[in-house]
Amino acid sequence: MTYPSFRVLSGTVAVRERLIDLYEARRRGDGDGFALGFAEDGIFHILGDTRLLPETGPRQGRRDIARVIKRCYQQYEYVDALLVDVIVDINLAAVRRQLTLRSRDTGAVGEFDVMDFIRLRDGEIVELTQFMDTASLAIMSGRV
Repeated sequence: MTYPSFRVLSGTVAVRERLIDLYEARRRGDGDGFALGFAEDGIFHILGDTRLLPETGPRQGRRDIARVIKRCYQQYEYVDALLVDVIVDINLAAVRRQLTLRSRDTGAVGEFDVMDFIRLRDGEIVELTQFMDTASLAIMSGRV
């Protein structure tokens, strides 16, 4: 007699799979889907100078997070996205990505290494801080 498989996802495995799903939503430009991974009072922060890139700066709450992701998707096309490393602990994660983006305004294409540091609480993102070369992104977009 064979039994159906039984699979339980909990702990770091569940957090890792959830993060991968959220990054896929982000790649598709699904700001609402991405924001659902955050706590109601969660913070999403792209570090950079808002004079160069209005998308930078902290955003708090799912509505603002979804809005900035949608704005990013309107500005940049994801040509390619690779999750290089996803390191997860129960309440912390680090995600290293490589992105190829195309500016929808200029048509210019750039490759970027991105590092995200994430704090979690009860499986939800409390804070995500993103590090990337925002100056090169601003140049690619024709803002500089």
